Amino acid sequence: MSVWNAQYRRWTGESVSIWKRRLSIARYGLRLCLAGKAIRAFLFLSLVQWLSLTFAFLIFGQLVTPGSALADWITVKTGTRVGAVIDGISAWALLYPEITVDGIYRIGYFVLRFTATPLSILIVALFIHKLIAQDLASQAIVIYNSKALTRWDYLIGKFIVVSTILSTIWILPVVGSWIIGNVLAPDWAFFYHTFPSLLRGLAVGIVAILPLSLVALAVSSMAQKTGAAIAYWILGWITLSIVAGLSAFTSPTLAYLNPFNAIDSLSDAIFRMDSFISDAQSMLPFINQAAARIDLRLDDIPVTDGSIVTPAFFLIALSVLSIVFVNRRITAS
Repeated sequence: MSVWNAQYRRWTGESVSIWKRRLSIARYGLRLCLAGKAIRAFLFLSLVQWLSLTFAFLIFGQLVTPGSALADWITVKTGTRVGAVIDGISAWALLYPEITVDGIYRIGYFVLRFTATPLSILIVALFIHKLIAQDLASQAIVIYNSKALTRWDYLIGKFIVVSTILSTIWILPVVGSWIIGNVLAPDWAFFYHTFPSLLRGLAVGIVAILPLSLVALAVSSMAQKTGAAIAYWILGWITLSIVAGLSAFTSPTLAYLNPFNAIDSLSDAIFRMDSFISDAQSMLPFINQAAARIDLRLDDIPVTDGSIVTPAFFLIALSVLSIVFVNRRITAS
């Protein structure tokens, strides 16, 4: 019997694009992951990072502004010697904005990674079981596969969930503090001078978010039960840290078995803090004078210019392996 005789009627409603279907998976996943109070509390710390950076940039902008109310207040409270130092910093900021203005933002975004790394591990541990592990345990993935979606659509939707949450840790503080700090800066030229630091901060964020999101999906797909995904995630990082640390005694390259070591190396290469300190020493003599007063050797500061090729290779390899593993787990289900 033909479909027309069976009273079949073509769908006349609005068709939904494939990206809307993918985003529907992401929206549902985000609501599910953010339902817990614990993860919202930890995500609040990303807001603290944002506000801390913004406050530091605003204070700096006021200090380098000649005759600012804040500079006058500090001079009154601390004396003329401190006021002279502030005036000197303001003068150097006008002469070398690429070092002073951009440098403050670069240092702020460089320090951000030291708080973003542990936050990433903790926050992902709170929702990793609600990614693929929950769908595998409840057989919900069978329903996903029965829809007009491919497994790649499913993976893209889940990837958006993880990367969005991690972006609030790595990207939001960078972009938010840069916008507010420059809008409230004493000169619109701050936008131009701090733009390189914005690009550096975004680059480090992307370098961290992409592999961590894929690894989180792979770990979540390992678990047959939702509770096991959390244990796999935490024990996995502990094991990788130990293995990478021991392997580094054999070959320093093997330290990149821990993805965070690779991310740190790429971060050093992007921010180039060693080169920045050298330039600051040559252009701003008062830095050497201040370091001598507190008996600090700037050459002993533990920063390097990092490397790119080897850590990037390890992160790319880890990302590819994660994609292949997740794809096979979903296919087998």
